[in-house]
Amino acid sequence: MRQESLQIEPGLKWYAIRTKVNREKDVEKRLTDFHLEVFLPWMRTRRRIGSRFHWVLAPLFPGYVFCRLDMVLSGKAARYSPGVKDFLTFGSRVAEVDENIIDVLRQRCPGGVAQFDPVNVKPGDTVRINEGPFMGLEAIFEQKLKGSERVAVLLEILGRQTRIVLPSETIAKV
Repeated sequence: MRQESLQIEPGLKWYAIRTKVNREKDVEKRLTDFHLEVFLPWMRTRRRIGSRFHWVLAPLFPGYVFCRLDMVLSGKAARYSPGVKDFLTFGSRVAEVDENIIDVLRQRCPGGVAQFDPVNVKPGDTVRINEGPFMGLEAIFEQKLKGSERVAVLLEILGRQTRIVLPSETIAKV
């Protein structure tokens, strides 16, 4: 879709910009070089690299960056930046992102990295282990360990409960 055919309104507003695959960081830098306000939230996630899992930072919204700009003044420069596919649109209208949404995201992403508890369980809840050698087994949630992203669960092995420690992302409430 050509930029000229889109309906745009003047004024400084937030927009979601679609990027080419894995080009979010490049687009963020390019738009920042144009002196535009850009927000690219990240999250910590585990990825398999070779035979092991490692913690890596990945975009919270893969394929998108948020940019605050005046579409009339800077729209074409942003749209035709290397790595940009297009602006997010609804029909022929460029979709604006409400500033309150950006504010909430910024509050939940101190330092640009999302902070959330992937496990919303209480001690005694039954959980399923989704990764590792105990994958598919159910256990009893014991506690979230302080100062880490790990949890302790009780797994029944050979007729007795055994405490094991796992990354919190590997369990889900049953």
